[in-house]
Amino acid sequence: MNKPGKSRLAFLIMLAGAVVMVYPYAYMVGSSFKTRREFAANKRCLVPPRYRLGERLKHFRGEPSAVDTAGGDWPLWRNYADAVRFGRVDRFLANSAIYAVIITCAQLFFNILAAYAFARMDFAGRNFLFGVLLSTMMVPPAVLLIPRFLVLRQLGLIDTVWGVLIPGFAGAFGIFLLRQFFLNIPIELEHAARIDGCGSWGILWHVIVPLSKPALITLGLFTFMGAWNMFEWPLIVLSNQDYYPLTVGLSLFRSETRADWPRIFAASVMGSFPLILLFLAAQKHLVGGISLSGMKG
Repeated sequence: MNKPGKSRLAFLIMLAGAVVMVYPYAYMVGSSFKTRREFAANKRCLVPPRYRLGERLKHFRGEPSAVDTAGGDWPLWRNYADAVRFGRVDRFLANSAIYAVIITCAQLFFNILAAYAFARMDFAGRNFLFGVLLSTMMVPPAVLLIPRFLVLRQLGLIDTVWGVLIPGFAGAFGIFLLRQFFLNIPIELEHAARIDGCGSWGILWHVIVPLSKPALITLGLFTFMGAWNMFEWPLIVLSNQDYYPLTVGLSLFRSETRADWPRIFAASVMGSFPLILLFLAAQKHLVGGISLSGMKG
């Protein structure tokens, strides 16, 4: 196969993959604008029948149409308004945002300190401790649920915001990612900073951190997404619904509405939209962060 033929084939494969990935989200968005009756009548269509051009023309001419079946001009944002009014999605969104922002900031701060110590400081048992840290990544998260719950219960943090936040303040993956990035930064830059009178703390925040923006953005994005989507731990540690994040709140909303899917889809769109915006804003830094290339040239 010639080169243009290979390019077309690769394009078609990527296009098919993009359709497969985008279709569920498009289905969720389209279904969020339907009435319950429309969703039950045709679950497969992406566009609500009353918004199709032919149906709107029938309604305009006074003929029977899907607009009349839906109960007149059903407001476009009705399900979104109902999700906020009855499902308290705005409160759950605010909780998720608070959790995600605090956990992300804490992870970046503590992981930077630990990664710099493992990458640049020479102390007894450094390699052994780093090996132990990496070994914790092989422990299934479900195994740690009960010990973590018992520790927080002894500290009196059950059913509190801190009980949700503190276990996420540091992570082995983040320390490993930043350590590998720090190791690729030329040591000569640190020597030059020390000659100018800069200490270890100053070198970290004025030399290492500015050069590590791709890795920090990548880690921040992954951490934010993980904190935004956490479900199991808040469900276990919280009993006060006012502290629920969006994931747990959506589960509660589903049970309360008896699976009113259009409203649930509307709430899900509201919950996923911030992550999409964040990813679009940070996507250009992901390749540089994951490749772990400290400097070029």
